[in-house]
Parts: sequence; structure tokens; C-alpha cells
Amino acid sequence: MAIRYRIAIDRKHDGDFDDAKEEIGERVLELRWRLGMRAAHESMAEASRARITVRNADGAFSPERNRLESGARVRIQSEQAGATRTHFTGFISHIEPDEGEFGRKQALIHLHDIQPWLADSPARLEPQVDVTADQVIGQLLDGATLRRAVLAGFCIIDVDGYNRIDSARVFPPENSGRRLQAGKTRFAYVGDWWRESTSAREAIGEIAASERGFFYLDRVGDAVFLNRHHTLIHRRIAAEFNDDMIGMAYRYGDQRLNQIALRMTPRAIGASGTLLWQLESPLLLGPASEALLNLRLVDERDEPLGLLKFERLESRFQLGPEGGAHEIHDGVGAAVAQLGTTSVQLRLVNRTRRDAYLALLRLYGIPLYRSDPLEISASDGEGMHLYGLKRLGLDLPALSDIETAQAFAAYELARRKHPRGVIHTLRVNARDHLPQALSLTLFDRIRVSESQTGHGARDYFIIGEEHHVSASGTRHEVTWTLEPATSTRFVIVNDSVIDAGVELIAPY
Repeated sequence: MAIRYRIAIDRKHDGDFDDAKEEIGERVLELRWRLGMRAAHESMAEASRARITVRNADGAFSPERNRLESGARVRIQSEQAGATRTHFTGFISHIEPDEGEFGRKQALIHLHDIQPWLADSPARLEPQVDVTADQVIGQLLDGATLRRAVLAGFCIIDVDGYNRIDSARVFPPENSGRRLQAGKTRFAYVGDWWRESTSAREAIGEIAASERGFFYLDRVGDAVFLNRHHTLIHRRIAAEFNDDMIGMAYRYGDQRLNQIALRMTPRAIGASGTLLWQLESPLLLGPASEALLNLRLVDERDEPLGLLKFERLESRFQLGPEGGAHEIHDGVGAAVAQLGTTSVQLRLVNRTRRDAYLALLRLYGIPLYRSDPLEISASDGEGMHLYGLKRLGLDLPALSDIETAQAFAAYELARRKHPRGVIHTLRVNARDHLPQALSLTLFDRIRVSESQTGHGARDYFIIGEEHHVSASGTRHEVTWTLEPATSTRFVIVNDSVIDAGVELIAPY
């Protein structure tokens, strides 16, 4: 059955791809795209990326000849047997048109998802206490500077075409589509280890890892978080493959572990009224001016200091930097603009016509101290002697509960202590596997058997998908990155049947 590929650029920035001029499928020569994780047991996906090769004889994809904006939203779809499937939704990163009158006259359109913008956005949140991973991830997404999926109809000041105040709307707080499962662990404190350089993407990855969950961008570009129970309770088999793949990467014994060292950080709460930061020398503020001042809270070891509660700010402005200079009370001020977990942003204002010196600035509140990290270990002595030592270290900074850390270490050891054969990637083509090659996507469960290796009827989750469409759309190959499914080896309360004594009970 023939497959038709539909590729559209949202030139109107209205999110619907309906305009006839937005469809470019007839110009497309080759498609490549990838979503998801690179390897098993990762919590954070790589940025989704795509590359579209198009005919460009008329310069339609040469942005300096015909307007085509970086940041424009692009969608890749397929139509087959009456079913329309979205495979990739992202934004134009950059364009590479061929040069020269006698060249190929093609262009490469490069796409990415929102993750590069998350990597450039600082992780700044107010203090987080007793929260779950999904709550923190949602706030990090809200605080990041992201290109919105829809710009048409919204007001962007000083940008031609978007600055009509009378007919425009204000952007809503939620800046991206998202599906976030409720986290299973409640974190006592979150973010007190972040530095000014910590990005929203790094922070999301640390939170997802501390939950032992998964964060990725799906085919429509929505941010997705799955808690650690998702792969245990999701048992429906979406497809089976039995000696009918065109290639796979299989290794025996490379994922075994017999010693786990899990690093966690206990916390201690300081006293109310603690001096958290103070100005060392006077600061000049010019006439009729204002400035933003970022205060980085650190302890005596220059490590980030958590701000559990802000209580008060003391400031004094004067006409000169020296002690005893005349104090200024009117037209000057210092106020909190934004509270972070390890930082505070202040707004300084001088509305007078003279220089003003900020001579005193002190910040008081309740600090959150981090103790020296603890290492929770679990080991399999028998496996260490039989197969040799194989160690894994995990740094889960949001964890402060020893019992939870012990459960995590025991679970990771139980599911990986025995050597076994594992399929890392599986490659198929759409000719032999319609519609599976088109429909199977991230965290679908599949069953694979392969006779030559003796690998029989084992279940896996798809954690990465990579597609290559070539030969004018007549050839479509898919490579899936896989992670072994483990739900059949553990007891799920009120759901599992305990029979042969091979099941394990793990407080996970």
C-alpha cells in the first residue's frame, strides 16, 4: 500500500497548517527524523531533530530571496490506508540552500524541538518544598523562554505584524503542550543544588532521574513525563517481530550490574532570621535609572545555599559612598523582583536627578543547608565472584530520604544483576511492516524473537525512533532504540499472579 508524505510549514504561525501554500510535500526529496532516548535506562531524551531535503530551483527555500523564518513550525505526516499519522512536529533551526547557478539547487531544512531553548533558559524557581516531579517539571517549562507554537493573534510589542494592541490577545502562562504523569516520590526540597548556570533542561533531567522516570518530546511536540511505574504497569503488546527484522544490534551480558552506588543529599533547615547575603561595598546607581541585581546565595564553601523562606530585605541609599554620607529616603528603593531556589533577583530604582549609592543591602530568611552526600549501596556478592565486578553510580540530587534511595538501589540491582541477551536497536522497513513502521512510537511495548541468537519472545519498550524516507518516498526504514521490559519479573500489588517463584517484591 502506497504511503503519501505530507510536510507543511506553518508560515502564518496560526498552528493549523491549512493554507495551501504551507504544504511542501511535492518538493521533498528525502526525510530524516529522530525522537527519544539514545540508550536504555536513560531518563532524559535527546532533542528531537529532523532534516528535510527539498528542491530549491526557484529559491523558495533561500530565506534571503523568499522569506522563511527560523523558528517557523513544521509538521511531518504520512497518509496510508486512510490513516493520517503525525511523525514529527518541530521548529526550523536553520536552512542550508545550495549555492551556485549550476549546483544541485536543493536545500536542507533543519528542525528541532523545544529542548535547545530549554538548554538556554536558566532554571529559576521559587523554593520548592514537598513536591512531585511533574509539579517541578511543569514550573520549569512555564519559566523557560520558548517559541510558542502559535503566534498569530497574540501581541508581541515592537514586532511588525504582531503589535496591534486592540485586536490581540496576551499569551497564556502555559507555553508548550504537555502530558505530565503524577510523580510517585514526594521530594522534600528541590533545586537547592542548582547554580546560576543550571539550565531548565538540566534541571528537568535531574528531576526525572531522581524520580527514575522519563522525559521526552512526542510526535506532536508535546512535553511528556512518565513516572517510574509506567513501564511496570503498561503491558499491552503493540506488535510482535519474529525473525522478520532487517537488522538489530544484540549483545549478551553488557547491561549486567552487581554493585549499585546511589548518591543522595540530606538537608538541614537553618534558623529564622539568618543573614543570607549582604553587600560588601557601596554600589553606584546613576540618576533616573534602574537595574536588576542577581544575588547568588552560597555557603562558606561557595556551594549553593537553599532559600527555604524569604523574610525581609534591608537597604540604605545615600549621596556618597563614604560612611556618614547623607541618607536618601525618597525616589530610591530596592525590592525583590524574583525569588529563586538559590538566588534572588532585586530591582534597584533611583528616580532622583542625582547619583545614589546603595550603601547597605542585607537579605534575611530561613536557609536550607545541604549536608555531605551519602552513598547508598546494594551489591550482589555471588554475581561479583561469578562474573566480575560491574558497578554503576547514580547521582539523584532531589532525593533526601534514605528509605526511598535504598528501594531504588535494590530495584536497579534486581533487574540487572544476571547476564542476559539484550537487543539495543531493531531495524525494519515499511514495505514488510505496514502499518507498524508508521504507527509504533515512544514507549509502545513490543515482543521480539530471533532464532540465530536464541533470543525468544522478550518484551521491550521503544525509547527512541529514527526514520529515513528516501527514493521519492518509496523507501522508509525505521530504527527503534529499545529498553527491556521488566514488569513480568516483579510483583505489582493487586495485579500480579505469583506462581513459579521467580517474581520479586520490590518497594519501588
